[in-house]
Amino acid sequence: MTQIRINELAIVLTTEANLAKAEDLAKALFSRRLVACVNFREVDSFYIWQGDLERSKEVQLLIKTTRQNLKKLLIAIKSLHSYQLPELIHWNASSSEEYNSWLDQVTC
Repeated sequence: MTQIRINELAIVLTTEANLAKAEDLAKALFSRRLVACVNFREVDSFYIWQGDLERSKEVQLLIKTTRQNLKKLLIAIKSLHSYQLPELIHWNASSSEEYNSWLDQVTC
């Protein structure tokens, strides 16, 4: 039986105003070698902003990185993001050894 070793990584969730801005943000993060993979999904969002209920179409980014890069990644997203207050939700996750090895290879 093959033994599977569990490895840890970090996942970050944020949204951008549209696909062009989401792609620009992702490309900037890739150029800094802070991320290994970014998935995009169009979403309808409801949220309270400055006391009002808002609704908008956004693009959600699901970002995979190493736990070692998480702090640098969050700082970069804050500085590059088009929103005044970007959504920055992050959590630790586990992956296969092969996936984690690839993640380490493509990030700093």
